[in-house]
Amino acid sequence: MTRKEPARSAAARLTLSWRIGLPHWETDDAFGQVLKLLIGRRAVVDEVALFETITHHLYIPLDVYARRMELAAQRLDAFRRAGISSVGINVLCTIGHLNEAWSYMPPLPFQAMVGHDGAVSTSCACPNTAEMRAYVRAKYALVARARPDFIWVDDDIRMHEHGVQWGCYCPTCLALFAKAAGTAFSREELVKAFNEPAAGRLRRLWVEQNVSSIESLLAEVASAVQAVNPRIATGLMTAGPAWTTYSGQAFDRWFTALRATKARPGGGFYDDVQPLRMFHKAIECGRQRVALPEAVADVQYELENFPYQRLKKSTSTIINECSLALAYGLNGVAFNMLGVPTALDDVRPWVDAIPAARPLWEQWVAHAAGLPTAGLWPAWSRHLTARRAVHPGEDWLTSPAAYDIQRPRLLGEIGLPLAADAPGCGTVLSGRIAECFNDEELTAMLSGGVLMDSTALKVLTVRGLGHLTGVRIARELDNGMMERFTADKLNGGAAGSLRDARIEFWGDAKGMADVLEPLAPDVRLLAELEDYFYRPQGACATAYENTLGGRVVVMGYAPWMFLQSVGKRLQLQNVADWISRGRMPVRVDEAVPLVSVVRLSANRRRAAVMLVNAGFDVIRSATVHLRVSGRRARELEVGARPRVRPLTPEKGGSRLILRQLAPWSLRVVLVGD
Repeated sequence: MTRKEPARSAAARLTLSWRIGLPHWETDDAFGQVLKLLIGRRAVVDEVALFETITHHLYIPLDVYARRMELAAQRLDAFRRAGISSVGINVLCTIGHLNEAWSYMPPLPFQAMVGHDGAVSTSCACPNTAEMRAYVRAKYALVARARPDFIWVDDDIRMHEHGVQWGCYCPTCLALFAKAAGTAFSREELVKAFNEPAAGRLRRLWVEQNVSSIESLLAEVASAVQAVNPRIATGLMTAGPAWTTYSGQAFDRWFTALRATKARPGGGFYDDVQPLRMFHKAIECGRQRVALPEAVADVQYELENFPYQRLKKSTSTIINECSLALAYGLNGVAFNMLGVPTALDDVRPWVDAIPAARPLWEQWVAHAAGLPTAGLWPAWSRHLTARRAVHPGEDWLTSPAAYDIQRPRLLGEIGLPLAADAPGCGTVLSGRIAECFNDEELTAMLSGGVLMDSTALKVLTVRGLGHLTGVRIARELDNGMMERFTADKLNGGAAGSLRDARIEFWGDAKGMADVLEPLAPDVRLLAELEDYFYRPQGACATAYENTLGGRVVVMGYAPWMFLQSVGKRLQLQNVADWISRGRMPVRVDEAVPLVSVVRLSANRRRAAVMLVNAGFDVIRSATVHLRVSGRRARELEVGARPRVRPLTPEKGGSRLILRQLAPWSLRVVLVGD
């Protein structure tokens, strides 16, 4: 997932956009209220987009839709007269999102989406029938005639979770597949065939059909819009790969087909219950940003407070989550926080929090434009579903934890910067994700720095690459195990410490306590398994510099849970520095919950660093080591004036001490011009 570094000017402007739900503009009174709300905050309103429906049910009769678009044209003109120069329409449903309101909405007059299990959607359509395509063309032509400056296509452009889990297995789609595969299958026969270990070709062809279905549908949308007005810009909201890559995530093909210049990477984060999920979503949005074609310069984060109830999300959360998304390379925010017109009291505190953050966001976007993210890159590929192996007894149409590309996010939660851009300073291989890469790609990874778990080791061993890790799995234990750090210098002051993850308590314990056996004399032992009577069971963490010059660390004990101890954090910091040969861009001495995101130029003279206190205690002091060139930095925080700070030179870069970081607040450090 590599991408050329874009020109700095292409993404240097912040855009704050507001998505206006249908209930806010379908009556004059409601529209007057929302217009007053936004015009009163004009400094944070760069563009607006009207949702053209309230339900996620696809079908609206075209005569009803035509009258709605006539009204939409009037509302867009009203926003223009009020001084908002960029106005558009967000088409919520092109395929349909999920089964909703079907009991009183008109039923689909064309083929519905059919699931792998025979379930039939009540609200979402198969994208491949001629009747559905004709409806989509007519619908988007009506939208274009409302004279918007831009049209958003929402994230129902996918082949999964449409009221049926996996689609589409209708007669039209099965007939299309028969042509590609050279064999006709019934739905039941095809689903059964997918689970055959040797059926890799069928699985790849099916995902390709999903990609092509979406690609051709988006081409229809583009054609309909262009026929009315070729100057209308188009944008696509995408569904992230951490959800699933069943749809193929071929953003290069999809955005080209749509002729899109705007993107809105997707993902869910709706409340304060688990605030670290804002960081998980930011990484996911960063992955999608990396996969976009170069022509897509306007990349907006969706701040989604659905279903828009004030006590679900705090204003500080809103500022932090938008900031983290901008940190991962997006350059705008689309605020989806306006619920129903009778609940504007829910909205006002959120809206009023935005102006204080805008100066920091603008400085970040301008300074970081064109800079890739830096740190460890958790490996993933859009081909994961298509290329993954299916072992006997497994079901392809499932999402096992071994294919969860988000598991390494725990490294970011303890302060190691994680990159969305490959290859980063080193690669993280988790679970069975290595299956989706070819031998050449894996060898390239192993010739650099790799941090991996023992499940990934199994995949590499089968592929004949295990020798490059320096170890093999000797035994698999599944209960009653702890790990003790050895006296190796990579453990530093944590030598002799114990870590107990209580692997029986948390999900599937199998593979979480693997004994590693060295295959070479120079393999370094970083940790050993012990039972609860302190009896050694063998090595469980190793470090090895292989014949290609790559540095590989294998973790055989609870690699993606309970890494938050002081000793484990220190070990992993040292490991990250070792596999990257000292090129990890940021390191914080104190064991504090500072989440870091780094954007860095190739020559390390320009850097943008965001640090979020992801805890409920004040961080009174944090010693931040910056592996960058520079003698001074600008320090920013929301609602405060920038401060110029001298940097203390040290080997490999410089040092800065940050003080008094309030709970769930952020600090930005900008280095270079």
